Amino acid sequence: MYALFAVFNKAECLNEILKKMKDIGITGATIIDSVGAGKLRRSIGKEIPLIGGFMKSLDTDIANNKTLFTVVESREKLNKVMDEIEKICGGDMSKPDTGIMFAVPITASRGGSVSRVKEDGPKTYRAE
Repeated sequence: MYALFAVFNKAECLNEILKKMKDIGITGATIIDSVGAGKLRRSIGKEIPLIGGFMKSLDTDIANNKTLFTVVESREKLNKVMDEIEKICGGDMSKPDTGIMFAVPITASRGGSVSRVKEDGPKTYRAE
């Protein structure tokens, strides 16, 4: 199993991404608004400390990114969903102001819908 994190700059892509994920068989995800530190610094016009920057970001009109994270059961689904997200976001995530995606193996988890995939028993999950 893998935890997939996708940050994309075009919020309008969210609905299409969620539909494609459902088509692939990934039905759960968490989506949060986020803002990159570089975008925040450029907007405010100066270097700011992390905590102060976070607090100031709450009071600005900076366009937020969307950060999505989800659990993907297999490497095959992971590759498929990452390909689809990249297509929806413009076809090349390496272009500036597009976004970033990465996945990490889940070595253990508890609770939530993750319990639907049991590889080592009821509470421990092994990555492929």
